[in-house]
Amino acid sequence: MNNTFSFNRFKNLLLNDGKMYLRNFGISLIVFCSLNAISWVINLLFGSTSESGFRFGTLCIWTAIAMMLVPSKVYGHANLSREGVGFAMMPTSSLEKFVSMFIYCAIITPVIVFFGGYLVDTLLSLFPFGGFDKPIHLYSLNEIVRLADNTDGVVQMGEMSASISDVFPVGVIRTILYVTILKWAAIFMLGNMLFKKHKAGRTFGCYLGISYVISMLFGLLIASSERIQQWFESLENLSQMEMVRLWHNGTIWAMVINVIITAMLLYFTYRKIKTQKY
Repeated sequence: MNNTFSFNRFKNLLLNDGKMYLRNFGISLIVFCSLNAISWVINLLFGSTSESGFRFGTLCIWTAIAMMLVPSKVYGHANLSREGVGFAMMPTSSLEKFVSMFIYCAIITPVIVFFGGYLVDTLLSLFPFGGFDKPIHLYSLNEIVRLADNTDGVVQMGEMSASISDVFPVGVIRTILYVTILKWAAIFMLGNMLFKKHKAGRTFGCYLGISYVISMLFGLLIASSERIQQWFESLENLSQMEMVRLWHNGTIWAMVINVIITAMLLYFTYRKIKTQKY
């Protein structure tokens, strides 16, 4: 039954996981949605203000932290010797368990925390006190790119520059955003299935360590390769159109690599659910 998928079984599993999700993470959801209220209270006490851009940034941070914690809070027992037996004995396939975990960790959590926090922030901005002068504006990506171009939004490429919309079309930006969210969720879903204790902390530590090692290896590769250095020097002779094409193609390749990494992380999470020994 490991590779089968039944909608009736999956519906029951989704409802059961939903109850567990609210029981184990419901209070945390309320807390994360309300964290911007801390800035409102501080502004009220000290007579200061918080710009909408700053509050939007903190809202994204709270969403990312919630996505870090939710796998271990809701599914932390899935790979434990004793507590995980109930998870293993559920009359559902490994695929159904994985899909349900993915829905709650990668879709439901960021949607609830971000838009719940946005709603709380908007309600607080209606008060004539508290330092929230105006609500956070959730523009579409099309509008963000248009506003950036209208305010001289440029990307520097050596001595040349190009408009943001030329280098990063809306479709590319949207895909990057979605892939980033899924990749972040996939990292902590896999970490939850690999580590027994301190799951979120150890996963984040491994993420930082691996990122640092990769950046150091790339730095050493660039510094030690004359051919790569010559290639960078040759970029100065490219026209602006060629630079725009280069940036665009580089972004596409980076996005493809991240899609592959995300798919691999999700596959290994599913594989760990399927082969977990108790």
